[in-house]
Amino acid sequence: MQFRVLGTPEIYDEVRQRSVQLTSPKQRVLLGALLVRMGSPVPTEALINELWGRNAPDKAINALQAHVSRLRQQLIEVEPSRANTPRLVARGSGYLLQARPDELDSVQFRLLVARAQRQLESDPHSACVLLRKALKLWRGPALAGGSHGPLSAGVAARLEEERLLALEDLCDASLRMGQHRQVIAQLEELVADHPLRERFRDQLALSLQRSGRPGEARTVRDTVRRRRAAEVGTGAAPVLTVPVRQIHEAGSRWQTQPAVEHTAAEEYRDGEAPHREGASNLELLRLRRRVDQLTSEQHTLRSELDRLMALVEERVPARRRDSA
Repeated sequence: MQFRVLGTPEIYDEVRQRSVQLTSPKQRVLLGALLVRMGSPVPTEALINELWGRNAPDKAINALQAHVSRLRQQLIEVEPSRANTPRLVARGSGYLLQARPDELDSVQFRLLVARAQRQLESDPHSACVLLRKALKLWRGPALAGGSHGPLSAGVAARLEEERLLALEDLCDASLRMGQHRQVIAQLEELVADHPLRERFRDQLALSLQRSGRPGEARTVRDTVRRRRAAEVGTGAAPVLTVPVRQIHEAGSRWQTQPAVEHTAAEEYRDGEAPHREGASNLELLRLRRRVDQLTSEQHTLRSELDRLMALVEERVPARRRDSA
């Protein structure tokens, strides 16, 4: 059995090789909420808020129990051998969905991306293969886009950010392989869909420059400069982004230069300057990737802090009731 959150939450029956049709949108929201807390009990109150928000029915607990019962039955239908040890069980004042990490598509995605990142510089072809395999796991916006509640919102945002970082790495790997012409159309679409992501614009400018279209590359770079200038003029950019912007600008100046292959003789004539410049360029690329990773980790930390606060808020009232 596989559980999927990279798109609409769903159950995949590996034996019959088919998706299990859940009975209603509420079933999918329930499954998503249980999966983002996989291995931990989710309080009844939190699940009610996830499914109905402020519009919870008068008998919300009964309605939730009905949805849980139906979801449990569907899980048993996929795995009849677990009829006496169901995956979805009541635990304390909530419900727990039991699953292994490798049964979740988001975990598979992260493992593939991590492997690709380790090979990005030394073996861009293998990195491309791994990244395409990882991105192929996506069937749509994480956790059905905007149809999830507060439990899933932070996780969905983090997964979407990780998908974009994987796409940036894929374009980097393609450019390292000399496929600058092949990625132009994809990068143009990505820039249009995500105009605030500078790395896509830098990659587009580089691919255009290397494809013999310097005028278009210059236009892309000018657009980035104008937007940065507007940010500085309006004070819209937070102070924390200033060093990030400098790294991007430095990397952009290097990346938009025409690609030149030096022979050993040429490097000898030029002295050690090409070696030093190449090392500097690689360091800029490493710094830019590290900035992107830190941004993703910041999303992760914020989501985990939100989860911690939610757990604290849930347990404090319970302790007060016990002491009363």
